[in-house]
Amino acid sequence: MKHSRILSFSLLFLALFFSHAEAEEKDGGIFSTLGSKKQFAGEVSFLIEKAWKEWQDSVLLNGIEVEGSQGLLQPGDIGGPVISASSILASFDREGKSEDYIGCVKAVAGAVENGMRSWQRGYSHNNIPFPQGASCTFTLPPCKNVPVTVGSGVSSGDREMTERALYNYLLYYAPAREEGTLIVFRGSAKAISECFAEWKDSCFIIGILATGGIAPQPAPMGSGPGPVRGAKGRGGRLAGPYFDGSSMDSRMLEYFWEQEK
Repeated sequence: MKHSRILSFSLLFLALFFSHAEAEEKDGGIFSTLGSKKQFAGEVSFLIEKAWKEWQDSVLLNGIEVEGSQGLLQPGDIGGPVISASSILASFDREGKSEDYIGCVKAVAGAVENGMRSWQRGYSHNNIPFPQGASCTFTLPPCKNVPVTVGSGVSSGDREMTERALYNYLLYYAPAREEGTLIVFRGSAKAISECFAEWKDSCFIIGILATGGIAPQPAPMGSGPGPVRGAKGRGGRLAGPYFDGSSMDSRMLEYFWEQEK
């Protein structure tokens, strides 16, 4: 009798457990409530903003070619480390979080690393202004560039920071594909892509110090002053606003509210 009661209790417990798990899956799993989605949005937004600030402050722009009044930044000229998933996760508090939740945070961090690595390595700008380079003699005296926005350049890796590419990456690395997880990932991809586009248009390339090269000799021995050729610039950096984590958080919450309607 005692053993049968224990068996009955065990079966009842298992039935309740699996029925709860099934209900949770139907409701969206770990992101079954708006509150759980809000928590995720706030957490990943903060982590990305913090890592982005550290990355942006470490960027160096060297090896810039200056021809006349134009500075040419080639793919690979953005020096320094890329934004890594490990740097994003460095401040992530895993305590009390489920494995699926942690897996989702890791997926978002990986998507940002993958997209930004491609963007950074493929970035170029063929018209960074150096007005002094248009008219000088013998060589280009030390001068700095006129600031330009990051968005005025292009990158072959821009496509990896689109909403679609980010979402596809997140789907591939999703620990689960419940409805709630898909909503969270779609909101993450949308917000990251939009905030990245805003960052490019508000952040500036500044402080590239150019010098050297060859310019025409002055008259009467030459035709100078004239445009310089083969000057080099170095020491540039990215200045201005960082990736806006608050905006990312707000955009994600707005998307979540739309899905609740």
